[in-house]
Formats: sequence, structure tokens, C-alpha cells
Amino acid sequence: AGLLLSPWLAGTVLGAHPESDGEPALPVPAAIGPDWEGLRRDTWYFVGYQVVAVGLLQALPEDDTNFERGDPSFGKWHHNVSNPVWDKDDFFVNYVLHPYWGAAYYIRGRERGLSRWQALGYSALLSAIYEFGAEAMFEPVSYQDLVITPLAGWLLGEYVFTPIRASIKAKDGELDLLDKTALVLTDPLGALNELTDRAFGVETEVALAPLGPSPPPGPP
Repeated sequence: AGLLLSPWLAGTVLGAHPESDGEPALPVPAAIGPDWEGLRRDTWYFVGYQVVAVGLLQALPEDDTNFERGDPSFGKWHHNVSNPVWDKDDFFVNYVLHPYWGAAYYIRGRERGLSRWQALGYSALLSAIYEFGAEAMFEPVSYQDLVITPLAGWLLGEYVFTPIRASIKAKDGELDLLDKTALVLTDPLGALNELTDRAFGVETEVALAPLGPSPPPGPP
């Protein structure tokens, strides 16, 4: 919910082609800027989600995550953010899970209308919020997580997730279960935020927009 979508693709995704029904096509706005209100809401939701994520990490075997147990405290948080380290997480955590979530952060920014560079910055912001937030209550900030998450996430998000999403959105007719699942997996925060919006009674507008550059405007 709350996804920014350009009008030129909306008809294709929704299966609505007014010009094919003899009705004149609506004019395309010159530009659509970022949805800052939606982006702020996404960010606040993420701050809440990270508390849940830390709880899940604590539930996993410590040998798999290197996630230290113990009661959180401000003193421990201050020590952990003041003494960052190169963590010893295994390959899957550092080079699969972190890039995946970096890509998820990146796609969330792109779906809210951010440019590529802005979305990369947003991915870095969410990575920092997680590293310096609830996670730092339990373990030191990780150097490689602050770098690998947004940068590898940008590559995965821009060159894998974005083409997948663009291909699905360009399809005619109703999407099948596989397509819907792919959209959720490539934008898990968007799917989770939609559920959170519904829980809080937040009204959002669904729009359909490509993640790449917009086509040139048509004749006046």
C-alpha cells in the first residue's frame, strides 16, 4: 500500500486501458515526486520492527548468529556503539541475508519515488538505524554490515529485484500467485507495512509505477 505508481503504467498493471474502450486517455502529469509522508511512516514502522527482529535473533542459536545473549542496558548499548568491530557472522548472514535486506530497503525507497542515489542513501539509513538501534543493545556495531548491507543491497535491488518487479508490473490482466509472491519477496517491508497500515487504520493509495526512468511525456 502507498506505493507510488506512474499513471502511464497503472493501466497496464491494473488491466485498464481506457483508450482501447473508446475513451480518451488521461493526461500524464509532468512529474511525481517522492512520497515523503509514506517514507516517514515506513521508517517509523521499521524502528518498531527492529525490536521484533532482535527478539527473533535472540531465539536463534548463538553459534549461528554470534548474537550475544544477556539483558540489554544503556551502558552496554553505549559500549557497543563506541567500539565497532568486524563481526564473525558466517557467510550466509553477512553476504546473503544482509544484502537481501539492503535490497529490500532500497526497493522500499524506490517504491516511494526516490531516485537511485536517494534510495541507496535510504538503504544506508535503515542499515544504520538497525546497527545503532536495538541490535546494539546486545552486540557491537559491525563495520561490514554498515557497508555491505546498503552497497550489496543496491546492486541486488537495482539489477535483480527491479527488473523482476518491472516485468511483473508490465503484465496484462490479474497477477497469479507466483507473481504476487515475487512482489512480496522483493519488497517485504512494503507488504508488512501494508498490514501495519491496516492494523492502525491508515488509509493509503495504491499506485503502480515502474522503478526505472519514466517515459517522455506524450503530445499535449
